[in-house]
Amino acid sequence: MNPRVILGLTALLFLAACGSDNALPLPGTLERDRIELVAEAQEPIESVPVHEGDRVKAGQLILQLDDRRYRALLGEAQSARDQAAARIAGAAATLTAAEKDYARTQALVAQHTRSVSELDQARAALDNARAGRNAASAALAQTDASLDDTRISLERLSVHAPRDAIVDALPYHVGERPPVHAVVAVLLDASAAYVQIYVPEPLRAQIQPGMQASLRFDGVDKPYTGTVRFVSADSAFTPYNSLTERDRSRLAYLTKVYLDPAEAAALPSGLPVSVDFPGLHH
Repeated sequence: MNPRVILGLTALLFLAACGSDNALPLPGTLERDRIELVAEAQEPIESVPVHEGDRVKAGQLILQLDDRRYRALLGEAQSARDQAAARIAGAAATLTAAEKDYARTQALVAQHTRSVSELDQARAALDNARAGRNAASAALAQTDASLDDTRISLERLSVHAPRDAIVDALPYHVGERPPVHAVVAVLLDASAAYVQIYVPEPLRAQIQPGMQASLRFDGVDKPYTGTVRFVSADSAFTPYNSLTERDRSRLAYLTKVYLDPAEAAALPSGLPVSVDFPGLHH
């Protein structure tokens, strides 16, 4: 079982046993939000320029999938687009000529030097030219969309960090071919660090967002200060029967106490911590 899950269950049992403000300080763990990056295509991994535990910047390359096939597809899409552009240029020239011929024939018919049937023929040629131009425009739009899609697919073979983060896991190695949408990298968001605790019901009304907390991490001499930003409205334990006073004392509420990310940078995720609220001691 995941050590963090075990610690969370232990915390719940501890709180259930205490059931009062004597539960202070509360046990918890340092957490950072997980960011899962996936493979957008089933291509071999060409390179992994980072290692687990590395700190990376937003936009930094995390993993590169082999892009040779998609580069070939991009070349084909570009060629199709160029041909469509050439066709629309020809169709536009044909339409311009048909418009001029129709206008000229119309004027000659008014002068009674051309027949109405010739005007009908010029009108039909103009309609055909317009239809050809419209078809060429539609074909160009389709090839533009295909080119854009292929270019985006090619770009997605380069997996980048969406924000400053810590590399937590790299499940695949160079040469392996992960399935489409398989998680190829797990990052921990470095822009926010918080302690996750469970507040017992007797303390719930006294702990509110904005409240300051004192934090003591295992194996770290330096004390830290955090700010409560989230207290769950739903309890982590709901009795099956009616909520008697004893039942209520066993309720616990997930709470997140945030630290300054810069101060918490040296602290590893999952580190156990004791959280106290000095303002609650009488």
